[in-house]
Amino acid sequence: MKRFVAVTLATLMLLTVFASAASAAAANGTLEVRGPVYNGSDISDILTKNGGEITMDATKFAAFFYDIDNNVTTESLSIKTTDDTKDRVIGKNALVYKTTIGQTDYKFQDWGNYSVLGFFADKYIPLKSNDASKLAKLVLDSDDKYTLKTGDKLDLGQGYALEAKQVDVDGKKVWLEFSKDGQYIDDQIVATDSGDHVWTCEVDGVQGEDNVPVLKVHVNQVFQGAVDSIAQIDGLWLIDYANAIKINSDDEYGKLNNVGISGPTITISNDDTFTLTRDSEQEIGQGMFFKVADTAVDQLRYYPYVEKTVGNGTGNVSTSVGGNITTPSENMTNVTNPSENMTNATPNETTSTPTETPATNATPAGNNTSKSPIPGFGFIPGLAGLLSVVYLIRRNK
Repeated sequence: MKRFVAVTLATLMLLTVFASAASAAAANGTLEVRGPVYNGSDISDILTKNGGEITMDATKFAAFFYDIDNNVTTESLSIKTTDDTKDRVIGKNALVYKTTIGQTDYKFQDWGNYSVLGFFADKYIPLKSNDASKLAKLVLDSDDKYTLKTGDKLDLGQGYALEAKQVDVDGKKVWLEFSKDGQYIDDQIVATDSGDHVWTCEVDGVQGEDNVPVLKVHVNQVFQGAVDSIAQIDGLWLIDYANAIKINSDDEYGKLNNVGISGPTITISNDDTFTLTRDSEQEIGQGMFFKVADTAVDQLRYYPYVEKTVGNGTGNVSTSVGGNITTPSENMTNVTNPSENMTNATPNETTSTPTETPATNATPAGNNTSKSPIPGFGFIPGLAGLLSVVYLIRRNK
């Protein structure tokens, strides 16, 4: 009986070890997000079965951007019937990718909505609401609550940070500084006893555009804690303006190289024919592929897919955007310098020559954050348990 129990425990421990290893691999790799499978004798047969044209949007192709809360989808990929679309060949300009700017709600509901655009299965923000040619990725859209005391720095992601330079409870205001990779971008004093409690940071020289809103912050309140003066933030929105991109008419994206931009819409098609070769992966454009099955000569089966990095994938490389930094137009009444009129506060920094304050961890208000488990950590207790069982078996012999 003891031997049976020991063997059973050993089996369970082995399963734990293998499951932990598999979880670690999945947490640090890529996932294939595929669209519908199309099957027929050739491309003409498949198109005929689908009414002469195949069109996939986010309801059919899960990789495309989709906002389920607001039912917003912007992207589509189509294959159209043309004279030279036959056998395994997609004819000239028969493959069409299209995306149009839509509107989605801020997480912080008082802010209303903002423009959004899916571009090759990634979520982007147009720098101008009616122009799809200049885009930046969304870094953060949150209504989580965070508490910051003087000197606390909140990591916003992609190298961006927000620091509470001073918190003035008596004056009911907080002095905030926005930075990128440790470099000062802008600062503002936000009052909580009047106005909308919002700082909208605008930056010049982003892909040739001025007055681009790149950061929005809503300060809910300032209050006195047991030791420190504290500011509470409950609304954050940020775009990665330092890595903004510009879509040009001569750009090429894999097989898609005929770019058209008309206001809020981007349309890209293929100038050249291309073949859905058996047992191959054909790049459609910018990380989007057709996977073609290894079938008989008289059969064609394929599906579109996008690979998404999960876990500890490589992030975006941050670069500096040229241009000047503008000072937001919302100024504090009777405040000409952030160091003035901050009750009981004497900052060492000025807005023109700030010094870096050592970063500390900002504290979320409530249980709004959770730590991600270390991938594969279960391997260690699993292995230890397995060794213990082996020891018991040997001792009982």
